Amino acid sequence: MWNKLKLAWNERPLDFVVLLASGLIAGVLINYFSNFHSVISTDQAVWGQFGDYFGGVLNPLLSFFALLGLLVTLRAQQKEAKKVEDRHQQQTFDARLFQLLSLSHEAVAAVKYIRSGSFPQQREEYEGHRGVAYALNRLQEEYLYLADRESDRMYQRLSEQFHKWKTPYWSGVASYIESMLFILKYVIEQTSASQPNHDFALRAVFAQMSSDEKLLVFYVMLFAREQSILFSGGLIDEFMAGATADDLRPYRTHLLHAAVLHRLNPQP
Repeated sequence: MWNKLKLAWNERPLDFVVLLASGLIAGVLINYFSNFHSVISTDQAVWGQFGDYFGGVLNPLLSFFALLGLLVTLRAQQKEAKKVEDRHQQQTFDARLFQLLSLSHEAVAAVKYIRSGSFPQQREEYEGHRGVAYALNRLQEEYLYLADRESDRMYQRLSEQFHKWKTPYWSGVASYIESMLFILKYVIEQTSASQPNHDFALRAVFAQMSSDEKLLVFYVMLFAREQSILFSGGLIDEFMAGATADDLRPYRTHLLHAAVLHRLNPQP
């Protein structure tokens, strides 16, 4: 019974107040006629007494219910205003997100590397997503894979190699990678994990990146000292599940922990 009353109050509070007030009026009338008169009197004095009784008992109570109804109405208006505000914020978030994703397409289209050989016919161009994959391949083959992985300073060794790679290759992919990192940070900061659009928005961003691009973004988060680590827990697992598998895959968890510690205790 209590649960039903609570549900009625939550769903239609104003109707609930009106029903209580009506029941109170009916109760006062029933109590009067059951104790004093069973027929309608023609005596003006009796009607005056009835008016004094009715007004004296009900006026304070009805005033209370009127105030309660006003508060219920204000509360309903506040809830509706909050819904409108949330809807507007959601629409603004969606519009900005898709605008940022559109700009990221332009950024990846601008990625271009030219690899020259000994002869003119060996000249090869890597553009767009292929350009990002080429930059990742150079990072792996020419830098990261050359670092000592058995040392306790594996993270520092890999970080040094990453910063060596940045000198010849970073300018080509910087705009795109920084755009994707900005979009991911925007989604994470503008939505909470409990909101229904949180997972959808993140998956929408994930879907824009190839497996090579996810891995390169991961390495930038790990080794770029100025970059925040945006993911943790299950979110990083979901992100990396779609990333390219490479020789450093068995060390990813260790490197992530080392990157966090490095940011907490930066060393010169």
